[in-house]
Amino acid sequence: MTAEFHRCLELVEIDVQQPTGHRSFLPHTGDNLGTSGHRVATAAEPYDSGESERGEVHMADTFEPRLPAQVPQNLIGDTDRELVARQLQRAVEEGRIDLFELDKRLVAVYAARTSTELVAVTADLPVPVAEPLELRTGSGSREKVGNWIVPSEITLEVRSGSIKLDFTEAFCPHTEVTVRVQVGSGHVQLIMPRGWQVEFDRIEVRSGDLQSKVTEPRQPGAPLLRFEGQVGSGSVLARYPRPPRRSFWAWLLRRPRPVA
Repeated sequence: MTAEFHRCLELVEIDVQQPTGHRSFLPHTGDNLGTSGHRVATAAEPYDSGESERGEVHMADTFEPRLPAQVPQNLIGDTDRELVARQLQRAVEEGRIDLFELDKRLVAVYAARTSTELVAVTADLPVPVAEPLELRTGSGSREKVGNWIVPSEITLEVRSGSIKLDFTEAFCPHTEVTVRVQVGSGHVQLIMPRGWQVEFDRIEVRSGDLQSKVTEPRQPGAPLLRFEGQVGSGSVLARYPRPPRRSFWAWLLRRPRPVA
């Protein structure tokens, strides 16, 4: 009697609701099967995540997430490396790092290829901040040269004198710098590093001269100097540094020798 009862249970048909609205009858074989042939957990059974009691994972039931592609970093150039190198040299002068630490960081600077690698070298150093620079002169001359920090705003006023700004050894933590000029009959000279760029679109010229010999394209991350103001009968010139002149002995040694 008991054997016949269990035999009848095996012949029971399970009513399955299809997603399309049709109803189908699947024979009960002892396992709860879905429409795709996979085992379906009932309310009395816990959900099986695909991992067996032995720790074995069924590959057909696992989900492998696809990580999003990593955002590419910007490639850096020699100008970016030089700016960071100057920041490290200033940190040595301020006593923040020693010469041994400077050597290690300079190796990392010139080995860096992306902006992220370069930022990591100076992440623990404070960003230098300079007050707005104002240079004014009547008939005299003023200049700003050597190792100095470029502020975000510069004001230049000259009547009949001259003003010279040399950026070749300066450190500029800004990508854009605003320069306001008021020139009478004097002259303003700007020495620019290669890779930097100037913009004279907002300068009003009366009878003077406005000339930019900075013709190379701006490198990514390099500063852009935006000029605005007026020029009377004077001049504003932006150029690259001149190559060093050879001494007499250097010229004499490089002169081709006569053939005997």
